[in-house]
Amino acid sequence: MKRMLTAIFVLAGIFISGQAAAASAKGGNAGNGPGKDYGFTKSDAVLAFDSFVAGFFNGSGQFSRDTGMDGTDAQPWTQATMFDMIMNAYRLTGDKKYMDLLYRHFEGCKNTFTFDWYDYTHWDLYDDMMWWVGSLARAYRLTGDKEFLDISEEGFKRVWYGKSSDFDGTGWNERDAYGSFGGDDDIQVPGKPLKPVNAMYWDWKFKRRGKMSCINFPTIIAAMELYRCTGNKDYLEKAKTLYGYCSTRLFDSRTGAVADSRHSEEGDGNWMTLVYNQATAIAAFAMLHIETGQLEYIGNAVKAMDYIVHKKRTAPGVLKAEGDTDQSNLKDEKGIYNAILATYIPLITVECGQTQYLDFIARSIRKGWKNRDSRNLTNKKLGDRLDSSQAVSSYTASGVPALMLSFPGLKDTE
Repeated sequence: MKRMLTAIFVLAGIFISGQAAAASAKGGNAGNGPGKDYGFTKSDAVLAFDSFVAGFFNGSGQFSRDTGMDGTDAQPWTQATMFDMIMNAYRLTGDKKYMDLLYRHFEGCKNTFTFDWYDYTHWDLYDDMMWWVGSLARAYRLTGDKEFLDISEEGFKRVWYGKSSDFDGTGWNERDAYGSFGGDDDIQVPGKPLKPVNAMYWDWKFKRRGKMSCINFPTIIAAMELYRCTGNKDYLEKAKTLYGYCSTRLFDSRTGAVADSRHSEEGDGNWMTLVYNQATAIAAFAMLHIETGQLEYIGNAVKAMDYIVHKKRTAPGVLKAEGDTDQSNLKDEKGIYNAILATYIPLITVECGQTQYLDFIARSIRKGWKNRDSRNLTNKKLGDRLDSSQAVSSYTASGVPALMLSFPGLKDTE
């Protein structure tokens, strides 16, 4: 019944964005049905991802930060997106080697940062944990392995409610006893009463300042993923509670822009827009629409995606790179942002039927894949080819293969 309602509301909601409706009416490379000429194929997607694995997956069972393989692993929070890439490779192909890789990656990460959410030596920011909470919930839905679900649920609880003083971990911070949800803009005195602010804080180290989009929207996503896994309506209610804040304080419903953060309820937010925040907002809104059928949710998702198409593109009409485009900068984690968008694109294009965006995504993929280097690695600056003689970061190289793996319709191609 919910799926039927979603289809009805999607049809009714096309009017929400004139530009989106026009693009949809044109049809174009919509990714519907076999035999479509996308300019890339399933085989290309497999080659792109296998080359990514060959370039970055290391003996510790994690993805390296760069092709130098000098023992420097990619940051733990970015490993969650690479974990999603493996899942998408399995969904695309059904090849057991990717399921084996999924477990090797999980074990490698577990051995390094333990998924002990209460251990300050490995986890010191709320959003770093929440990226994994959502990914592990998706892994449970893919595999049915309850270990993924148990770790995900414990992580969600820890972020939302905090670390009790009953835990004696090194460096315990009293502000973390409150968890990420709610409270003052600046807790100067540990233990003072909290004001009700229905949002997630980014950290506990710096006086719990900042309601960042990078924790708020991923928390909605994780709550919705866990609701899908368990049917526990508490997760749905938490997602709706956060939506009330995010849709009015971190999202501009006129332009579709997603703020980076809000540090004061009295002043304005930080309206620096970044693709990964746009992407998680799209996913949060889309998932709420899929569950409830409410037009407001899909309307906001369309506006946030329209913003990417019109504001986060280069002149040729493809996704632009964010952050430093110098290949020699191996530490710039903004390269992972387009891969995060790839994780969530199917929610709006497939599950919500908004196929008008597939031309833009396909064009971006074609541009990046055409400019692959001799290692079959791609640049986050889609129009530039990497120098194969130089190291490149896994962040920079992740976007194109991630987009290919999640592009609908590729199963029908060779």
